[in-house]
Amino acid sequence: MLDAVLLILREVLEAALILSLLLALSQKLHLQFRWSLIAVTIGTIGSWLLAHYAYEIADAMDGTGQELLNAALYSVVILSVIALGLFICPLAFKSHLENNLTQKKIFASPSGKKLIYRLCIVIVSFSLAREASEIWIYLSAFTHDTEMLSSALIGSAIGAGIGMSLGASTYYAFTFMQKSYFIPVFLAIITLLAGGLSMQIAKQLMQIGWLDSATPLWDSTFLVDEHSWVGELLYALIGYDSRPAPIQGIFYLLTITPVVSACAWHAWQLRVKTHE
Repeated sequence: MLDAVLLILREVLEAALILSLLLALSQKLHLQFRWSLIAVTIGTIGSWLLAHYAYEIADAMDGTGQELLNAALYSVVILSVIALGLFICPLAFKSHLENNLTQKKIFASPSGKKLIYRLCIVIVSFSLAREASEIWIYLSAFTHDTEMLSSALIGSAIGAGIGMSLGASTYYAFTFMQKSYFIPVFLAIITLLAGGLSMQIAKQLMQIGWLDSATPLWDSTFLVDEHSWVGELLYALIGYDSRPAPIQGIFYLLTITPVVSACAWHAWQLRVKTHE
């Protein structure tokens, strides 16, 4: 049962955290939540399809289909997160008056809202499809053993409940946060999430031999084992790996660079205006 709790918690928490952050962003920017229903529906259907055709996918591309598909799904999420971060980045480095004017300018035309809606739908649906498919596959392994299935379902319910509770807590914590603090914190968290996903892409490609898995940069297992409760939480939050390969570090830096660079540029522009 404990294995089920940890596995389901890891899969649910990552998707729940992403959904909660984007819902909080919608609330802060006074956008409708309709996109979330579309994203969850697409993600749920997509997860079932991925699980249903899991064997066919795994056998494709000379046995590398699953890893390549995972890398592709992560890549789409990362690119969408970067695009969203770059789009809302100006809101984090403006005075209160300028912030309101910038926000009105961004959403003056329907295209601005549509872009955010579409990015949110892609991020949530692709993340949910990837994570929930693992849950379908895990539970399907116990369909022929009633006793084991019962234990797995109970563990899954506990893990899902913890994950969704943490997601809900995240949403309310961010909705009560002042907008002047919310946007920078939001950008920091989604950038870390994207960086963590990029490390998973590198790991998938290392597993099929497309990338070289050299000597790890460090080994932090003695501090936090990635298979422990804390490690599973950190894995879901920032893609924690206790023994990351150098190529994973490169992927991480390349992923966070666009948003970090944009934030640095806007911060420098704000400093220049302040001293004029």
